[in-house]
Amino acid sequence: MKTQHLRKDKTCLNCGAEVPERFCSHCGQENVETKESFGHLVSHFFQDITHYDSKLLLTLKYLFFYPGLLTKKYVQGHRADYVNPIRLYVFTSFIFFLLLGSVNHGENPYLRKKPHEKSAAAQENERAVVAFSSAEKRMKDSLATAKPEDTAEYKVAANALESFSMLQHDTTGRAAIMYDSLQQLKPEHERDGFFIRNLQRRHFEMRDKYGDNEGTVLRENMMHHYPKLMFLLLPFFALLLKMVFGRKDLYYADHAIFAIHIHTFVFMIYMVGILLNLLIHNDDVYAWFILPLFLYFVMAARNMYNRSWIGALCRSLLVVFLYAAGTLIVALLFIILMFAIT
Repeated sequence: MKTQHLRKDKTCLNCGAEVPERFCSHCGQENVETKESFGHLVSHFFQDITHYDSKLLLTLKYLFFYPGLLTKKYVQGHRADYVNPIRLYVFTSFIFFLLLGSVNHGENPYLRKKPHEKSAAAQENERAVVAFSSAEKRMKDSLATAKPEDTAEYKVAANALESFSMLQHDTTGRAAIMYDSLQQLKPEHERDGFFIRNLQRRHFEMRDKYGDNEGTVLRENMMHHYPKLMFLLLPFFALLLKMVFGRKDLYYADHAIFAIHIHTFVFMIYMVGILLNLLIHNDDVYAWFILPLFLYFVMAARNMYNRSWIGALCRSLLVVFLYAAGTLIVALLFIILMFAIT
């Protein structure tokens, strides 16, 4: 390709530094004439695409077929030939969550299901509601000295509620109110604690609002915020690597790059899983990748940290266990948060 002519002026147009040859030693900009023909624009476009494609193919080659070596090369300073790890992770996670969201969209979670016919259980639940309300009213009208736990009518109503799990499957939209009433009527030592009581009440409020779609609402909220959770969990994974594999010659940032490459590989594999699931319609396909992914992690850790097979296996098991525990805790905290703000 015909290159552009060099400028006679040796002052860089970008930073103002002196340019002794073709490229500025301060900012790297090429000191060429700014007027470009359409042919030059087209040539630059294809050059950039080809250059990026070659870097991407080489990066994917090492990522897929040489576990851990891509990170090792990056840490050793061999970087120009490969796609930047953070850029690759952001692009891959964007495609992954976009694909995941597109195949998991369902019915509007804010629409309650309204069956045409009431099931026998629903009718029984409604009778329990009537019994409970009647007993509650009579108890409130009774003498102040009366003890709710000694009232036979209350016991019958409370047992009916618990026997038929009315609060968990309420179809009347009164679950939260009835939960509060039931807590008030119970002896103090049998009532739920402050944390459980508030969490349960929020759960019943969501049931009253969304009906059987409560789980769908939480799942869609989880899916919406899942990329943010992964950004929180990724530094945690890097910290586990630093703690478990403990190499004094490696900084935390080096472990973070390894964590980024591992997560990128996982996203790519599960993108294949999503596409495969669209063909065979079997959610078990995601479980098929668990063992291969773990073996990949063991091989990558062995190459990255120069460990023996046994050492890499044992330390990888510990990292995965701690990471799973941390993920579970974060997921539970997220669900509690969703109960609080949904």
